Amino acid sequence: MYPRRFGRYELLTKLGAGGMGTVHLGRAPDGRIVAVKTMNGVAIAAESGRPRFEREAEALRKVDDPHVAAFVDADLTGPEPYLVTEYVQGLPLEAILAEGPLAPDDLGRLGLGLARALDALHEAGLVHRDVKPANIIMPDGEPVLIDLGIAHHLDRTRITTMPIGTLRYMAPELLAERRPTGKADVFGWGAVMAHAATGRPCFPADSIPALVNQVLTMEPDLSDLPDWLRDIVGRALAKEPADRPSVRSLQEAVTRRPQVELLQAAYHGARAEHEHARAEGIAYGLHAIAAAAGDRVLMASSLLDQAHAARGSGRLDRAETLFEQARAASAAVGARGDEGWAWDGLGVCRRHREDDDAAGKAFAEALAIAEEVGDVPLRAWNLCNLGELAVRRGDVEAAAARYDEAIEASPDHPQIELTALGGRARCARKRKEYRTAESLFERAARRAEEVGDLPTSGWSWYDLADAARAHGDHERAKTALEAALGVATRIHDRLMEGWTLCKLGSSLRDLGYAGEAAAAYERARDVADSLHDDEMRDYATTRLTALTAP
Repeated sequence: MYPRRFGRYELLTKLGAGGMGTVHLGRAPDGRIVAVKTMNGVAIAAESGRPRFEREAEALRKVDDPHVAAFVDADLTGPEPYLVTEYVQGLPLEAILAEGPLAPDDLGRLGLGLARALDALHEAGLVHRDVKPANIIMPDGEPVLIDLGIAHHLDRTRITTMPIGTLRYMAPELLAERRPTGKADVFGWGAVMAHAATGRPCFPADSIPALVNQVLTMEPDLSDLPDWLRDIVGRALAKEPADRPSVRSLQEAVTRRPQVELLQAAYHGARAEHEHARAEGIAYGLHAIAAAAGDRVLMASSLLDQAHAARGSGRLDRAETLFEQARAASAAVGARGDEGWAWDGLGVCRRHREDDDAAGKAFAEALAIAEEVGDVPLRAWNLCNLGELAVRRGDVEAAAARYDEAIEASPDHPQIELTALGGRARCARKRKEYRTAESLFERAARRAEEVGDLPTSGWSWYDLADAARAHGDHERAKTALEAALGVATRIHDRLMEGWTLCKLGSSLRDLGYAGEAAAAYERARDVADSLHDDEMRDYATTRLTALTAP
């Protein structure tokens, strides 16, 4: 019954119970609220009970870390041994995760604070044995580990009745009744971090036999974990204790995160500014950091970043080597999405060197992975890639089908949608379906204008004009070329301006406007001279001469 006295302490209510005793909310003589752990009769009578309690209490006196509930008092020699620790006020992590996953910064604080708590315990010779969200209190967003293993004693009978909430985070060696080391707590850290990052347990079974089987024999569900966390959590959840990282490695992985995120932001900034050589150097630095830390996931992704940057620089031979390394590294860590993008990059490099068979195999691999993992952009791009290869081998029907799929898949990805619309329009033109081609080019032009891609808009109007001229619709060609010329003038694209004037001159000529046609050719020739473009100048000069010849 509560309240009641227990030695110098007033017990207010029961907080929980374990195999060796009960934890009570109590009040110390100085008024502090504390957690009082008392041994039960069975544990006191057991030969190992009192000595174990005494050893662990003595070790706990040495722990001094803000992420561990502090030692307050103990009486280990009396008829009713007890131990008193700080009572930490705040929500347990378990309650917070019921509302969903933690935000990135909160996740980082949890990972680092929990790793520091474990480091302090292990330095004192303690193994917690029960690292789980219910035993982590989060005052002010910082984790404090409570229930420090003294009230826990695992045996075969308890496993069958233990709450699932405990079993989800329990290392395989504990379930197999092997003597635990600090690596059992590392496993608990990994399981807690996976849950905190995704909002769901990484071992999701809802019955004790199924859950024990998952922990002992199956891989954890680490889908949707952030890249920076996936490798260290995966290694922490290794079945064999020897394969798990040290607690210090856990701290290093979380501490490294801000540096990694800063470099990743710098990489994406360099790519956005088309500074591809700088981007490749940054990605190389990321790879070095990852290699030093043994972070295989980051190593794989930074190889992929290097490959993309080398491709952006036009160094396709180097890019192909890096894409192959990234593909192998991604496959080794199970990063299927990155593996798919590496296949995509390999296909582009092989297509560039005109090895269409090898390129087609790479694009098909990328497409299969995209469909497996649900990566919409990867799928749509590779439908376009396969469509282009089909055009190159003369299979316009197959190409049109691929581009149709890509158009359907990419409404939320304008760049891919525009590529697919252009490819599908060219297929229609090859099949002499000129009206269809014109409609698709116009759709691309207007969509590109809508999303602010003015160069694509201008060239789409230009291509529409070519399709219209192919079947003698010179009036529509003239209108489209005037639209293209307007875009070229707006964005100061002299190349687009010059060739549009050349084609506009021809359309005006065919419509009988000789004077206006001559003016367009003369303007085109002036643009060609400013660009030193001999092909454009020859086109304009030849047609101007023919137009003005007696």
